[in-house]
Amino acid sequence: MNIEKRRAEIAARKAEIRKLIEGDSENKLNMDDLEKELRELNEEDEKLEKRQAIERMLNGGATPASPAGLSNPVARSANQPAPESTEKLYRSAWLKTLQGKPLTDDEKRAYSTAANSGLPIIPETTANQIIKKMYEVAPILQRCKIFHVPGNFKFAIEGTNDEAALHTENAAITAASDSLGSVSLTGYEIVKLVKASRACSEMALSAFESYIVEVIAEAVARRIEKYIFTGTGTNQPGGVKTAGKGASGAYTDGTDQITVGKTASLTEENVIALYGLLGDGYERNAVWCMNKATFFSDFFPLMNKSKNNVIEFANGKYYIMGAEVYFTGSLAAHEAYLGDFSYIIGNYSQDITVVRSEHSGLATNSIDYLGACVFDSKPVAGFGAFVHLAKAAA
Repeated sequence: MNIEKRRAEIAARKAEIRKLIEGDSENKLNMDDLEKELRELNEEDEKLEKRQAIERMLNGGATPASPAGLSNPVARSANQPAPESTEKLYRSAWLKTLQGKPLTDDEKRAYSTAANSGLPIIPETTANQIIKKMYEVAPILQRCKIFHVPGNFKFAIEGTNDEAALHTENAAITAASDSLGSVSLTGYEIVKLVKASRACSEMALSAFESYIVEVIAEAVARRIEKYIFTGTGTNQPGGVKTAGKGASGAYTDGTDQITVGKTASLTEENVIALYGLLGDGYERNAVWCMNKATFFSDFFPLMNKSKNNVIEFANGKYYIMGAEVYFTGSLAAHEAYLGDFSYIIGNYSQDITVVRSEHSGLATNSIDYLGACVFDSKPVAGFGAFVHLAKAAA
C-alpha cells in the first residue's frame, strides 16, 4: 500500500465533503451518511499515520510519538479557533497571498501563527492534492519507494545474503556472513516557472488552487519520471538506466540485456530470453516500460493468441509474459525495461513549494509562479531486478 497516496486521497475526499456541505443551501444532503463517511476516513487516516510513524522508526531509528499523548484533549480559549478552522484559514490566506489579494484579520493571524510555528509553507490539503496529481501524471512513482525525509538520506539495503543451511542436531552453528549495504541520497532542485495572466488573481480560490496544482504538479512529476528512467546519478537523480549488474550499473548482453540488430525486428525469442534474464523472484512485481511507438511497432505484431499468450490485452491494459505494460514518453524508440521498480529509492528532502513574483513579469503584465522541490533517486543496482532491451546503433 502507498500510504502517502492514500492519505492524500483521504484529505482530498474530506475537502470535497467540506465543499458539498458549504454549498448545500437547500439542505438536500444526507448528513448521516456524510458523518459516517467522515468518521471512517478519520479512523483510516489515524491508522495510516500510526503506520507511517512506525516505518519512520524502522528506517531512521526515531521513536514515534505516544498515541496516548496525542489523544489527550488540548485546552483552548473560547476565542481560539479549532485546528480544522485554523487550517482552513491558513489555506485561504496562503492562496490569497499568491494571488496578491488582501487578507482578513483572522487570515492574517492564521498565516502569521503558521509561519512562526514552522508549519509547511503549502497548506496540507493543497500539498496532498499536489502529491495525488503527481501520482496520476506519473503512476510509476507508486511502484518506487518514495520517502519524505529532510536532508541527506541513507536507505539500508541487503548486501551479502547467504542461503539458509542444513543443521545437524546439537552441532555448532556458524554465523552466516550476511551484510548490509546502503543507498545514499542527497538532493537536486527541480523547478517549474509558470507565467500566468494577471486575470488569475481574480479567480475563485478553489479554481486558482486547482490551476496551481495542475500546472506545477504535472511539470514536476514528468521531470521526476524522466529521471526515474534516464537519470545517470551524476549531477542529477539516478534511475533504472544504471540498475544493471555491471560496473556502475551498466547492462551487459546475455546477462541482463538483449540487443536487437540494427536492421532486425524484435522476435518472440528475444522477448522470452529477456524475461528469462530477470532475477528470480522479481517477476512478481515486474512491469514493462517503453514508449507507445515501441510497443505498437515492435511488440504488438507478436500478438498471436492462436499460437501463444506472449502479448495479451485485458481490462484496458496490455501485458507481456503476464507483466503489465507501462507507457512513458521518457524512453527512446526501440528501448524497453522490465523490472521491479520498488528497487528504485527516491526521497523529497524538500517538498514542493510555490512562490510568487510580480516584478519578473512586469514587462509582459503577468505574474510568475515558481514551483520547486528538492529530490534525489537511485536504483538498487546489481541484484538483477531489471533487464534492458536495446537496439543496435550499427
